[in-house]
Amino acid sequence: MLSNSNIFSNRFARPAKLMLAVVFLAIASLGPVFAQSEAGVKTAFLYNFAKFTEWPASAFAGDSAPITVGFVGADSLADTFEKNVTGKNANGRDFAVKKLSGAAGVESCQIVFVGDASQAAAVIAATKGKPVLLVGDSGGFAAAGGMITFVVTDGKVSFDLDLGAINAGGLKLDAKLRQVARNVKGG
Repeated sequence: MLSNSNIFSNRFARPAKLMLAVVFLAIASLGPVFAQSEAGVKTAFLYNFAKFTEWPASAFAGDSAPITVGFVGADSLADTFEKNVTGKNANGRDFAVKKLSGAAGVESCQIVFVGDASQAAAVIAATKGKPVLLVGDSGGFAAAGGMITFVVTDGKVSFDLDLGAINAGGLKLDAKLRQVARNVKGG
């Protein structure tokens, strides 16, 4: 007969281990700097979002085109990301980084991180129905049409997914991302 503690540990051990493994691999693959700051953890997640997202071929100019990651109102995060992904790739594609002040140019990116909450509605409108993975961290980002929202609770960064918005953009996420998300809407 199983005790209550065995039932609890069996039921929750696998998901917890999987999440820890993914976060550990994300952080380890990009270096020790990432483990030390919120920006580092967000950057590691962005890198892994690129690895676990499938874009339609039309999202790229060609087979060797890079994954372009745009940062709207988040120059510091853009610098951290660029520094730590130089020489790395996701699914055979290198990375290009764009610092943007608003929605102009976001449609040419595959991933856009919106750090300026006042620009969220314009960025979401400019990319509606396009294969651009939209990531943000402001309150109301998901409700406005964002796809992935970072959430910081007790100093720990996690994220919520909106599969309806992701599917509307023609993107496919690997099940691993769904498993480690804090909340999944539409799935």
